[in-house]
Amino acid sequence: MPEPELIDALCDVTSATVRYDVRDNQGRTMDTLKVIADPAGGYLAVYHCGVGGSRFEVHVATSPDLAEWTWRARLDGFASQPTIVAMPDGGFLVAVEAGGAGTPPWLRLLDYASRADLLAGRALRLFDAPHTQVPKRRHAEGTPNIYAVSADRSHIDVGFHYWRRGKVDRQARGVLTGFADWSARPEPRLDAALEWWGVRGNIGGRDAFTWKGREYLLIEGQTEPGGWHTWRTYLYDVAAEQAWPLPIRTHGGSAAIANPAVTLLDGPSGRPELLVTAYLFHVGAAPGEGGPLQYHRSIRP
Repeated sequence: MPEPELIDALCDVTSATVRYDVRDNQGRTMDTLKVIADPAGGYLAVYHCGVGGSRFEVHVATSPDLAEWTWRARLDGFASQPTIVAMPDGGFLVAVEAGGAGTPPWLRLLDYASRADLLAGRALRLFDAPHTQVPKRRHAEGTPNIYAVSADRSHIDVGFHYWRRGKVDRQARGVLTGFADWSARPEPRLDAALEWWGVRGNIGGRDAFTWKGREYLLIEGQTEPGGWHTWRTYLYDVAAEQAWPLPIRTHGGSAAIANPAVTLLDGPSGRPELLVTAYLFHVGAAPGEGGPLQYHRSIRP
């Protein structure tokens, strides 16, 4: 079992600095937001928002203090579920789930040469990954996270889910080599760790982090197929190949908590903090808590 400090930091929203229904300064909901430290100071976030029907757009925003987010640019007009990594050369790599609205989604990676290019929505290049686990014309592959990127971007390690046999989302992992060659494989042991807890619906978005030298994932699982109220968040120990359900506690007792992302960074006070974002599905949310959630708290280094 992971140490209590980590479990407490991930689960006790009531003791953290928290924002429910997170929105940018133009009123967009910042759904599935991923937050990182901005190398220029402050913070960056990528997120999606709905644009009528079932179409989504991906955006980027900045914040000096994690309290207010200022919209900067649209990064993709037909995509969702973004994540972002800052590169040592000053550039950024963004991964999204492209497509949707009747088109089976696929993975897309966008390479930005600089912060200025990112905030202008000006990608240097992009790569659309071919489907490897399911037929593209029928089933989805999406909701990426970025495990690792080489400094020259020649090796990019990406996690994603695929719609197994057209019934449930399950986990996979792919590698993009030379920003041209894509290969991928399923992750049955990760699936099995959540299935052990009775997850029979989808196993979807995940985010990787390291806590005191040990690698973990936050990952969402749905106990009942089609049951939006049954989404839960789990902590997965990579080395042990074991998962635990997280009893996340919001102020109103919201239950359906999904789309988790986590970042360890220096908070506005300058102290180390653990920041978590998630999505609270309205069917399981307490009044005033539905939508994108962001919370962070100080941790011991």
